[in-house]
Amino acid sequence: MRTLTAFWQRIRPGGSPLVRTSDRIEAVLTLTVLLAALLAIPFAATMGSDIYADRMAQATEQATDRRPVTAVLLADAPPVAIRLDGVPIEGKSRVPARWIDGDVVREEPVDAGNGSVAGQEVEIWLDSRGDVVPAPVTRDDAARNGIGVGVGVWLGCVALLAVVFLIARSALARRRDAAWSREWRRVADDWTPA
Repeated sequence: MRTLTAFWQRIRPGGSPLVRTSDRIEAVLTLTVLLAALLAIPFAATMGSDIYADRMAQATEQATDRRPVTAVLLADAPPVAIRLDGVPIEGKSRVPARWIDGDVVREEPVDAGNGSVAGQEVEIWLDSRGDVVPAPVTRDDAARNGIGVGVGVWLGCVALLAVVFLIARSALARRRDAAWSREWRRVADDWTPA
């Protein structure tokens, strides 16, 4: 409660006679930055929503164009790398594989998890022409993308506002320090014996 009262005294004209103009500017700047950060939320949510809608449209398009096929690896994938603390590092490598696409037997490198062995079956996705393509975008992927973009945009706005605030606050602090120095020089002249 004291903090709000002190803040209000800084903003209110004719509040405390001890409040300097730079204190009032800093208080208004703080309030402006906070309001701008709150107003950035709908903007960020709109951006995230647009990305979600785009990814869902992409998911719908890919669901009609792509189909899963089981491929058999023709060679071993590289072994799983292990960190110094013994935790395996998951990764994928391109490995030759064979699969049947309609009446045609095809062989081509596909992505397989490291540690996979020859003869192991892996699921791959083909487009309408029979080319290997990434798995289609899912609803969860679209949601993660939308949320990620929305949060990222909002954090970017807040970071920009924080930088502007800190630069302005630094300028105000330099102004206050210069005023203190002038006052101390004036007082020093008054206190110096003649």
